[in-house]
Amino acid sequence: MCAQENNIIVPRSESIWISALETSADLHGQKLISALKTLGGNIKFVGIGGINMSKEGMSRVYSSEEFAVMGLFEVLDHIPKILKCYRKIEDIFKTGKIKCAILIDAPDFHFRVAKIAFKYNIPVYYYISPQVWAWRQGRIKFLKKYVKKLLCIFPFEKGFFRQNGLKVEYVGNPLMEYLDFDFLDNLKKTDNSLILMPGSREKEVRKIFPIMAKASEIILSKIPNIKLKIVVAPGIEKEFFDNVLHGDINYNLVDFENRYIEMAKSKVAIVASGTASLECGLLRLPTVVGYKVSWPTYFIGRIFVKVNFISMTNIIMEKDIFPELIQGRFTPENVASHLIEWLKNPPLYEQIREELFKLRLKLGQKRASFEAAKIIWDDLIKNKNL
Repeated sequence: MCAQENNIIVPRSESIWISALETSADLHGQKLISALKTLGGNIKFVGIGGINMSKEGMSRVYSSEEFAVMGLFEVLDHIPKILKCYRKIEDIFKTGKIKCAILIDAPDFHFRVAKIAFKYNIPVYYYISPQVWAWRQGRIKFLKKYVKKLLCIFPFEKGFFRQNGLKVEYVGNPLMEYLDFDFLDNLKKTDNSLILMPGSREKEVRKIFPIMAKASEIILSKIPNIKLKIVVAPGIEKEFFDNVLHGDINYNLVDFENRYIEMAKSKVAIVASGTASLECGLLRLPTVVGYKVSWPTYFIGRIFVKVNFISMTNIIMEKDIFPELIQGRFTPENVASHLIEWLKNPPLYEQIREELFKLRLKLGQKRASFEAAKIIWDDLIKNKNL
């Protein structure tokens, strides 16, 4: 249990800190908490997360929705709130009740949390390790100093981090645990259905969805029997989509928790870069990946990014399977062109789907949440932290 003192959640018993800022990370956090609970003990959980982690019994210091920002410069608006959060976290860590800190993704926020944990001798486990292989490789030194162990979710990461002297384990990819392929692969695809996944953050959706909507209008003008579906992430107002799409366009909104079924039944997709692009790859759904950020963020990214692709499907497969339309290339016309070609060319469409079979084999069959929980739990027992 946790008490509230001067607006600060104070653990009354031994607790594990766990924090996740993104919608997808909240799902990973929920699974990890569930797996840790099965390993025994009366350990409690406190941290930052969404509704899923809260339902699993974690006491939230903040909800992840409060930190739904994007890009380097967009974060500036939230600095006072973030600094207040760090102070709260330090107040919790110095109670001596936190036995370890589990940080899920979001390195721009979590690196400061790792330093605070280090200050109070709290071991840090980084689940879903920062993608320093893609950019900002100078962060490797930071990880060596402040993180006890990296728990990575892409197979190629293990070799990269080990070569750089870090303690790392590949625990499998969480999506291989979530996706019931036996069920999803047997769902009948709806003829010419297009599913849009504009992201999970409000600023992201407002920047990206209008382009997706216009692309959909172009496709409908060429292929009138297209069925349009839109995945709505938690915290995104459904009325927004009505305001962007013209009244004569019919579409169905898909609740976030039902997205896998609707993705599996869809013919093609447009997604914002992120977890959704890998989900589409694993579901063998031909997809156009589009993304747009502020121009300062984009130009800084161009300087420092060290990989050839932005979508994890392409990165893992080491080839351009999904078209990636970034910044100025992310236009309605470009998006529509790719999708219309697939819809009118069945052999090309099936070629993409066949290629995506290999993606599942590359990720393997490990249960990521259980593997990560066991590594953390065994360490805590071995080091007498529990």
